[in-house]
Amino acid sequence: MTQVKPRVFIGSSREAIKYVDAVHELLSFHAEVTPWSAGVFHVMDYPMENIEQHLNRSDFAVFIFSPDDLVLMRNKLYFATRDNTLFEMGLFWGRLGRGRVFCIIPSSVPKEFDGNPVDGYHIPTDLSGLTVLIYEQRTDGNLHAAVNVACSHIKHVIQKKHVFQDPAKELEKVQTKMDEDYALIRFLRKLTKELLADPTKQYEYLFEGLWNAFSTPDSYSIEGIGIYKAEQTDGLRQIAGNDGRNKFFPFNINDGRNEDEKIIVVDCFLKNEEQVLLRNQYIDNKYVFCYPIEKHLVITISITGRKKLLDADIDHIFLANHDLMKAIHYLFGGINHE
Repeated sequence: MTQVKPRVFIGSSREAIKYVDAVHELLSFHAEVTPWSAGVFHVMDYPMENIEQHLNRSDFAVFIFSPDDLVLMRNKLYFATRDNTLFEMGLFWGRLGRGRVFCIIPSSVPKEFDGNPVDGYHIPTDLSGLTVLIYEQRTDGNLHAAVNVACSHIKHVIQKKHVFQDPAKELEKVQTKMDEDYALIRFLRKLTKELLADPTKQYEYLFEGLWNAFSTPDSYSIEGIGIYKAEQTDGLRQIAGNDGRNKFFPFNINDGRNEDEKIIVVDCFLKNEEQVLLRNQYIDNKYVFCYPIEKHLVITISITGRKKLLDADIDHIFLANHDLMKAIHYLFGGINHE
């Protein structure tokens, strides 16, 4: 299996693009590198929108400082990098942390500018905790050699830290799992209480419990649930729920039909596999999730929403409801229905 490469953003002023290209080439074997000059900023978008997109998708950031501007401090002239480069680096530092953001500064700068003495290269004191690396000012024009030492250090850190785990996203995953677990507990508690009160209505209780416990995407809602029971070798009959009331499907109903014409309930039962079907695409998208329960039940759950679901969204729905359906298998799989 191919390992996902960490993503590296490179920022700089326009004057330092030649160093950006050299860093890109030296890091590209170890990371998926995106220099600011290669399609990051789009004509119709605000620059901040483009930067935010790369903030959210980057695992590391490298900023190349060059002597772009002159600043006068305490009656002394200093070379300094552009304000927007500093600002962008601050954004990445705030998101990724100092261990994943690097700045590379020139090893030397001219001693004067327009006949005025320059006292060196100024770095804001706020950057004292950041990893500051050096690129050489070479007379032979070998840019790869100029940034080689800096890139060697960056490669080592990339290999050590690899992909960034966003604490906010990790916390969100934990919270989502807790919500799913609590929904399962509520489902089991309510179902147990109702079964003790009247065990003859077990499938009606299952329908009501599923309606409240089945996890859907935020923009989707449950439209219908059907519970079907196998009648010996004849077919499947709907016995509970608001979807497919009183319907009966013989087991041979799909014989001779094309795949897109088959009755999903029967196909799910005979193949004994979970399935999903997209039914309507006019106003809302309607998806039918079909679950076989051992060898005698099939549950269908129809959800509707405006946004079309991607394969990853569908996989997430199956995963989010895995424990719930596993509990239903355990509770209803061993019941004798003869």
